[in-house]
Amino acid sequence: MKREIIATRGMDRSSLLRSDKGWIRDTFQDENSRIIPVHTTNVLCDKSEQPKAVYLTHRNLIKTFGSVKSMIFLGIYDGTPYFAADINSNESAADLSRQKNAVFQDLKSVMSLLDDRDSQLLTLARFMTFWHSRNQYCGKCGNKTRRSEAGHVRICRNEGCGEHYFPSMDPAVIVLVSAGKRCLLGRKKEWRRGMYSTLAGFVEPGETIEDAVIREIWEEAGIAVDEIKYQHSQSWLFPSSLMLGFTARAREEEIIVDKNELEDACWFTRDDIKADPRILPYKVSIAYKLITEWLRKEV
Repeated sequence: MKREIIATRGMDRSSLLRSDKGWIRDTFQDENSRIIPVHTTNVLCDKSEQPKAVYLTHRNLIKTFGSVKSMIFLGIYDGTPYFAADINSNESAADLSRQKNAVFQDLKSVMSLLDDRDSQLLTLARFMTFWHSRNQYCGKCGNKTRRSEAGHVRICRNEGCGEHYFPSMDPAVIVLVSAGKRCLLGRKKEWRRGMYSTLAGFVEPGETIEDAVIREIWEEAGIAVDEIKYQHSQSWLFPSSLMLGFTARAREEEIIVDKNELEDACWFTRDDIKADPRILPYKVSIAYKLITEWLRKEV
């Protein structure tokens, strides 16, 4: 039975359609569907100052590659089905770039310039192709795996094993710590010059997320905190984090920086941050949201 596409606003994962091989095949070949090419985790964008994603049709892919052996169904965005295709060959990627007068770019470098649709779809396409490249073999028996469920499962080819692997995210906490009229921000050596951000770290096995907040701030900056309050979440697929955003109150203000984790950590006033916009992290990050919300909340 032919399934109708239900128009929704934004991203519809349409997970129930992944096992419908006929629908997936027909929809992938439909010229109304769009395909996101990914090459070595880079995404295809036009060359304008305000980059836009370059989407392909099935006809575009066939013209360039002759056939397509594998694709990943991402979902339906504003009524349009989207797929990802991993372009393994450097030569094929170069040909596609020339045909479309576009360039494969590191997503992080252009993400803040993309609109919401492009940012969400390209991030997901990049993550899914990366996940497949890292799960070619079974971690249980060592045999090769195969893709299933339109690219959302990998299954061990060894019939005696048959282990299933699913794409997932790793929970991490990210925290805006404040003390009166100041907030605590840190920086890593590899970040752009002058940039600071909220402290963050992964949740360890057996921890609650509140325990992870207390441990991470203590380990990285030597600060004990309380009044921990959840604020927002954000998927940050570089490569696979689910960021859980919190605010917390510092019980003390003497900073002891763990140099294995941070290059520096400092207390900043609102005036400090407003006077030097370089301090702020990427606008698309949850860290930026936590900091700017604090800036608007005068004590």
